[in-house]
Amino acid sequence: MAVKWTEDLSVGVSVIDDQHKELFATANALLEGVGRGEGLGEVTKAVAFLEEYVENHFRMEEMYMKRFSYTGYPEHKIEHTTFISDFYDMRQELDNNGVTPELTIRLAEKLGDWLVNHIGRMDRALGAFLRERR
Repeated sequence: MAVKWTEDLSVGVSVIDDQHKELFATANALLEGVGRGEGLGEVTKAVAFLEEYVENHFRMEEMYMKRFSYTGYPEHKIEHTTFISDFYDMRQELDNNGVTPELTIRLAEKLGDWLVNHIGRMDRALGAFLRERR
């Protein structure tokens, strides 16, 4: 089950869109690995990617939101903070227990949900706002 980037998900800022595309590729590699029964090997790659992603990508999006006085910033920031908290809980579990099938499934579900609900809803709204402002 692959998730597909489409141009309607673009926020209109190439560096943010490129990072979203990388997240889609990471999620697809994980989901495809799970589908083949090989998801355990993809977890380490996904976690390494997400560690950098949550630091750099969210900070960049939030900078654009503040710079252009985006009214949806508080709700968007809460979603970022919640994702970061959930991610580091999974990271701690990985450090404590190694890669487990349960962790693999939760990580795949979290990424799938994020792609659909956050990028597909919150980031699309941000993109429409940014395109109006530019």
